[in-house]
Amino acid sequence: MANNEHKNLSNANLHVPKDFSTAGNSTTLTKNSSGNLSWISNTSLGKQRYNIAGYSLTSDHSNSNYHRAAHMTDGQSPNQYNIDTSQTEVTNIVIQPANLITRSANIVVDQDSTVYKIYGWLNSTGTNSVTLAIAKVTPEENNAGNLNPVVIDEITVEGLGSSQKLIQINETTITSASLTAGDYLIAFIKETAEGEMSNVYWQVQICTTTY
Repeated sequence: MANNEHKNLSNANLHVPKDFSTAGNSTTLTKNSSGNLSWISNTSLGKQRYNIAGYSLTSDHSNSNYHRAAHMTDGQSPNQYNIDTSQTEVTNIVIQPANLITRSANIVVDQDSTVYKIYGWLNSTGTNSVTLAIAKVTPEENNAGNLNPVVIDEITVEGLGSSQKLIQINETTITSASLTAGDYLIAFIKETAEGEMSNVYWQVQICTTTY
C-alpha cells in the first residue's frame, strides 16, 4: 500500500482546496448544480426565512401608537393588528409572557441565527408615514415577569394613497441582527397621524442565516 495516502500526509504537505487563494472570505467550497466545485458566500448557507403578514384598518387605529396583533381567539387573527400598545417607541412596549403565546402572529425562532435582510411589500390607502417594526422578545422559562421588545429594525415608508400601489421593502441595514433559539419575532405597526388614518397591509420575509 502506498505510504503517501492523503491521511498519512503531514500538515505541511497538505494542500488547500482548489481556488482557495482567490476565493473571498466567509465563503464555503461546494459542489454546484453543474457538478463543479464552486465557492459560495456563507450567507447563502443555512438560510431560514420567517414570514410576517398583517393589516391595520382605519377603524383599528386612531392615533400614532404602535399596534400589535389580535389575540388568537379573534376571528381575524393572526393578520389583524388592532391592539393599541399605548406606546410610540417599541422599547417602551410591555409584553406579558402570555401575550407571546396567545398571538399566533408571533413566530418562534428555532435556532441561533442572524438577520441579514427584511424583504417584502406594503401598501397604504393614505399618504401618512407608516412604520413597520420587527422586534424580538426573549422569554424565560418559569418567569412571569413582563418583557420589553428589542428592535430588530424599524422601516418607515410614505403611503402612496392607493391599495393598488405597492411599496417595496428591502432593508439590509439591521439595527439588532442577532437571534437566539427560543426568541419570539413580533411585528408592530404605526401610522403618523397627519390626516385621516389609512388601511395598511404588508407581507415581509425576515431573512436569517446561521453562518
